[in-house]
Amino acid sequence: MNKIKLNIVTTTIVVICCILVVIGGVFFQYIDEGLESQQIGKHSDIVRMTTDDISQLKTGDLIFRKGYGMISQWVSVYLERGPFDLTHAGIVIVLPSGVFVAHALSSKQQHIDGVILQPIEQFLQSSYPDKLLIARWTNYRPEMDELLLSSINAYIHHKIPFDKEADYDNSDALYCNEMIVNLWINELGLISSPKSSAEKKYLFHNLSVLYNTSQTEIIFSTFQP
Repeated sequence: MNKIKLNIVTTTIVVICCILVVIGGVFFQYIDEGLESQQIGKHSDIVRMTTDDISQLKTGDLIFRKGYGMISQWVSVYLERGPFDLTHAGIVIVLPSGVFVAHALSSKQQHIDGVILQPIEQFLQSSYPDKLLIARWTNYRPEMDELLLSSINAYIHHKIPFDKEADYDNSDALYCNEMIVNLWINELGLISSPKSSAEKKYLFHNLSVLYNTSQTEIIFSTFQP
C-alpha cells in the first residue's frame, strides 16, 4: 500500500512539475516578447531598406534578420554558426499587391503560430537595423514562382504550426529555416537531400547553409564590410 501511495505521489509531483514548466515557458515568452516590442518601438524610425531597395527584390530571395529579445540572442549564441549574426529567415514573395515575406513564426502577443505571409515592412521592423541580409540563389528560376507560392499557401491553409521543439524529422510543425530547407529540397530541388544524420542536423540547424554557399549571391546587407 505504501508503495502504491509513493507511486501516486511521485506521479503527481511529475505532473505538477510538467505543468509548471509549461506555464513558465508561456510566461517567459510573454515577457520576452514584451521586451522585444519595446525595442521594436524604440527603433521604429530607423529605415532598414529604402523603397528602391525593396523594389529590386524577387520572389525566391531569402531574407535574414537578427531579432530582438532573449530567445533570438540564445539562437545567435548557440545555434547559428555562420559569419553573420542572424537568428531568423523568410522567403520574399512579390505579388501585385506588394512585397511580402513568408516565414514560420510564433508570437503569443500577436496571436501568430505557424507559417504566415507578412508585408516586408512589418518583417523589417522586427530586425536590428544593422543585422539584415538578403541572398539570391543562382539556380532559382522564375518558373519556380508558382510552385513556391502554392506550397506556401498550402502551409498557411493547413495552419501548419510553429515547431517549438525544432524537430526537423517531423514536418507537421515548422520553424523558420526548416520551412525553407524543406521547400528547397522537396519542392524546388535546389538542395540535395542530406546523406547522413550529421549532415541533416547541420543543414536544418544552421542558417548559413541558406546564404553562405557557392549557389547564393548576397544582394543586400546592412552588415559592415
